[in-house]
Amino acid sequence: MEQRYLVIDAPRPTLGDTDAYLAAALHDIVTNYPPRSRYPHEALHGLWGGPTGIAHLLLQVSVHRPDLTISGRPAEHWACAYVAPGSRGHNLRLGSQGCGIGDEKLAYDAVRCAVSKDLREVSQFISSVSQVMVEDYPDELLYGRAGTLYLLRMVRHYVPGSNSLVDPAIAEISNTVLSRGPWKWHGRRYLGAVHGDIGIVTQLVLTSPSLAPRLQSLMEKLLDLQLSDGNWPSSEESGSGKGLVQFCHGAPGFVLSLLALRPYFPALRDRLDTAITKGRECIWAQGLLKKEPSLCHGIFGNALALAADEREPFLAVATPENVARMKTLDPAVFTRADYGHSYSTTSSYAPSAAWAWLVCREQPTMLAYSEV
Repeated sequence: MEQRYLVIDAPRPTLGDTDAYLAAALHDIVTNYPPRSRYPHEALHGLWGGPTGIAHLLLQVSVHRPDLTISGRPAEHWACAYVAPGSRGHNLRLGSQGCGIGDEKLAYDAVRCAVSKDLREVSQFISSVSQVMVEDYPDELLYGRAGTLYLLRMVRHYVPGSNSLVDPAIAEISNTVLSRGPWKWHGRRYLGAVHGDIGIVTQLVLTSPSLAPRLQSLMEKLLDLQLSDGNWPSSEESGSGKGLVQFCHGAPGFVLSLLALRPYFPALRDRLDTAITKGRECIWAQGLLKKEPSLCHGIFGNALALAADEREPFLAVATPENVARMKTLDPAVFTRADYGHSYSTTSSYAPSAAWAWLVCREQPTMLAYSEV
């Protein structure tokens, strides 16, 4: 099997001005993927891809960098523009993409709440969420109930006074998810952040920390599944051997999850720290992926899982100038992996770069996963 990652001899490229990279990525987005008065249905994929995901990213930019302007306007202006009323038409319904962060109806309603801070819109969002409690949906992040929990947590975070509306739905959906384990996606028990156990646990606990004790034994089992090279298999069925090293499957998603969960599992603190260290060793060795740099399955997401002293050398490989240089040397390197959606929030270059440059000097979190 062809090696999925690059091996770059010293000296590696150096990381330049990340504020300049951030400004360039945001300018790229609003210039080449501007807000529209109406979007075709095939462009709407919730927080994963399309205008709702871009709005969510820009809302985060407005929080982290309220001083920043993009083409002369604050980021919050652009966030509102990408979720303008009526821009999705009048036939937006829950279920076309499940009920997770990839569902346009739920994600759009949630981001609208976050930018408007309007409790009336929260009530409308909760009315849509009520369908999740009675329909047969999966439990993972992208298309399932764990994604609904993330959206509910996001609304609660951004809209003052929304707890009384949001918390009952959180409790009911959490209980449903807990009652349905062991969780499966398309008949397999996946383990990773997007479709598997660690992603579901992360959303349950970050949304309702009181659930952590009920999930401790599962956490121990997930830690037991770490491989000798520091990675995790993508599913129980995939067994041992070299697997995927990217956020959605493998060590990067686990490390970012364990960092977020660490405060809630004090009895496992030493085991978590050991697992994080081993996971980072795997990412350092195998994580300079040949796919176009992105958050979901590229260098940006992997870099954010590393400790600060290792993060910068990874990010330096993914700068615009270095990506262009390496593609000139080898056109097979950094090929797109965004499933045909060039401004997918976490699977294409510019939005992923914007998030990475925004948070790379902090203890990074993952967009649409652990940042709220």
